[in-house]
Amino acid sequence: MNSVFSIIKSHILIFGVVIASIVLAIIFFIQKNNDSSVSENSNNIALSSGQSDSDIHQPATFAVDANGNKITQDINTTTNIENIDNVVAPEDGSTIQTEATETVSNNSFQTVEDGYFHDSLFIGNSRTVGLSLYGSMPEETTFYATVGMNIYDLLTSTAQVPPEEGPEKSFTSVISEKQYGKIYIMLGINDLGTGTSESFAEYYKTIIDTIHQAQPNAIIYIQSIINISAERDAQGDAISNSNINEKNALLEQLANNDYIYYLNVNEVLIDSNGFLNADYTSDGVHLGGGSLSLWEDYLYSHAIVK
Repeated sequence: MNSVFSIIKSHILIFGVVIASIVLAIIFFIQKNNDSSVSENSNNIALSSGQSDSDIHQPATFAVDANGNKITQDINTTTNIENIDNVVAPEDGSTIQTEATETVSNNSFQTVEDGYFHDSLFIGNSRTVGLSLYGSMPEETTFYATVGMNIYDLLTSTAQVPPEEGPEKSFTSVISEKQYGKIYIMLGINDLGTGTSESFAEYYKTIIDTIHQAQPNAIIYIQSIINISAERDAQGDAISNSNINEKNALLEQLANNDYIYYLNVNEVLIDSNGFLNADYTSDGVHLGGGSLSLWEDYLYSHAIVK
């Protein structure tokens, strides 16, 4: 009897092992099919719309260019973001890019009235002397100018204020005794035969820096050296339009459009060939009294109002 039970017991154990093996095999088969299904579905999503592996959008990479601007680049496109500060994180944690705004300068030239020049100082040579004596600028305007003035003598010079009429004053006293709102400079015609254009511009900058230190709130206008007539230019010496134009180009570079501005007065004084209009001068260099209004009108219509 015991042997019969032993045989039955052993068969039951064998049968149980077989059943357990079959169950495990079924579970393994089902799990494998599920994994394949998930993988296939993932591939179908990635390759939808007929995309091949090479068409799948790659993760974007980020870099910063030489100007500190963020560059977003992927396999297909390159997008420039003007400023990293334009990328902000909202409360939900996502990242949005705001539209870059263009900086608009408010320092464009405007037309002004006489009162604009009441706190102005004009610095220059014989051309500015002529503007003071024969022009029609407001009498409140201050002129510091002498015949023959050059940039290298200006800082240590003295002049009658107003020109040829007033008491003798030093340049340092004129720029320190009161605060000006605007300072106009026209120098250079007497410096054409001295040094190089580069050394001229370098010393001109020294003058501007000195004036700015004494007058930190003043707008400084660099007026172009006025060109000469064709007849005067034909003499072939250092006083030539090519020399003037070269220096004017360097003077324009000194303007920072913050407190230093360049005024190309030649725009209203030269002819189609770039020479001082012969009708505006009797000696090829200086403006006649009747043509000074062209210079003045240019200044009135090219003012910075802050």
